[in-house]
Amino acid sequence: MTLRIVAEGTARHSFGNRPVTSNSDGRPAYGEQMAEYFRLPDARSLVIRPTAKPQLAITRLVSPVGMPERTRGIPAEKAFVVSIHLTAAAKSGCDLWVDDRHSRVEHWPAGGVGIYDLESNPRVRNRGPVDWVHYHVPRALLDTFTDDAETTRIRTLACTHGSVDPVLHGMTLMIVRSLESPQSFCALFLDYFRLLFCAHVAHTYAPSFGARREHRGGLAPWQKRRATELFATHLDGSLRLATLAHECGLSVSYFYRSFRKSFGTSPRHYLIQQRVEKAKQLMCKSRTPLSQVALETGFPDQATF
Repeated sequence: MTLRIVAEGTARHSFGNRPVTSNSDGRPAYGEQMAEYFRLPDARSLVIRPTAKPQLAITRLVSPVGMPERTRGIPAEKAFVVSIHLTAAAKSGCDLWVDDRHSRVEHWPAGGVGIYDLESNPRVRNRGPVDWVHYHVPRALLDTFTDDAETTRIRTLACTHGSVDPVLHGMTLMIVRSLESPQSFCALFLDYFRLLFCAHVAHTYAPSFGARREHRGGLAPWQKRRATELFATHLDGSLRLATLAHECGLSVSYFYRSFRKSFGTSPRHYLIQQRVEKAKQLMCKSRTPLSQVALETGFPDQATF
């Protein structure tokens, strides 16, 4: 397993490339970008990036004076923010705006949770000291989790703002150490933390979570993803059908029928399509000789290619 861990501070101390989102400037709402929305000089952040799976980003927002003014608007993004407050809200409570609709939470104790859809421009005002941890949760991350669990996809997350979540509070108190010292936990631990976080949030805050998904004869989402990954790393044709079926937990005959139903073609023709697609990318983006392109995409020679 390969897992990439990125610790971020202010803009001049950040590392790694940022993924593309629907934000106008392409930067997702975590780390120094979230600090900018909250009018803070900086914010420590940890990004857990497993190979071939969506990331989970964790940002800590700390201010001795709080947010006396309403925070800046956040560009629309297909993601949620799960916020856990390590300090209680100001005596005047915490003001929230979602899609420009105002509400006030009078009592928000330490350990209280807020969940915000980043497509609804959430904003906040808190006139007292804050120490908040924000989990940036792309919808793609939840989709991958529910696909692996073979349950229906999560459309919304709902919570009573300010309600205490002792499980998430305890998890957060444990993981914040890694924001200051990224090597506090090993990569394997952080990957399991990501999985545990998704499981807890889905079970606690997703009304639809748990309903089983029907696949109507095709491959399950996790089986499709596994087959795709195997083909991508075996363009030379060395991958046996029996190996594919075994990796998906199916018999060879059942896998073959399910594969055709899911992909609309046979495994052999799918492999050829993937070879051709990779060859097209190589020819468009490099000056690699055709003979080399043929070899890199699994063809025995240029003539066959």
